Amino acid sequence: MSVTKFKKTFALPFALMAVAAILVFSYTNTSKAESTSKAGDPIVLTINSVIPNTAVGTAVDFKFTHNGKETTFAEFTKGKVVFLNFWGTWCPPCRKEIPDIIEIQKELGTKDFIVIGIAREKDRDPIAKVTNFSKAQGVNYINFIGVNELFKAYGGISAVPTTYIIGADGKIAEEIVGMRAKSQFMKSISKVLK
Repeated sequence: MSVTKFKKTFALPFALMAVAAILVFSYTNTSKAESTSKAGDPIVLTINSVIPNTAVGTAVDFKFTHNGKETTFAEFTKGKVVFLNFWGTWCPPCRKEIPDIIEIQKELGTKDFIVIGIAREKDRDPIAKVTNFSKAQGVNYINFIGVNELFKAYGGISAVPTTYIIGADGKIAEEIVGMRAKSQFMKSISKVLK
């Protein structure tokens, strides 16, 4: 058989097999990634854009993509009391209050309540840093990598930890600057959570 005839006979089937193998491999890897994140790995997302806030005293809205769908903070938290915690992996008081925040999410997460973290990171790969840290600490709530526009929209966030208790109506009920114990957080939450 000549080289030309060999190429014509086997090139197309070989190319089709190669394409099929690539598709199977990519599907398998996608399925593994999805099942890993569903199995309790922390969710750490990036912020696509900050939406200018027109209402004074309300939570700042932003867009993000989760599970392939773009949504907003307002849509994601609609009808829920939000515990919005600005923090950093490099911040000792932030790290100290995380076990209490994890407990708050465990106790109240099934009600109309949600804990959300906004990480103010200095690392060159903030997603990996926050994901690894969250996994090691057993963080059970969603985290976003903060952006300067969001920090500015909240008045600069000059210190972390800073926590906002946001009512189900989207209005900021309380700003808490500095570390707090679980009992102190629960007092603030109970004023808003019905």
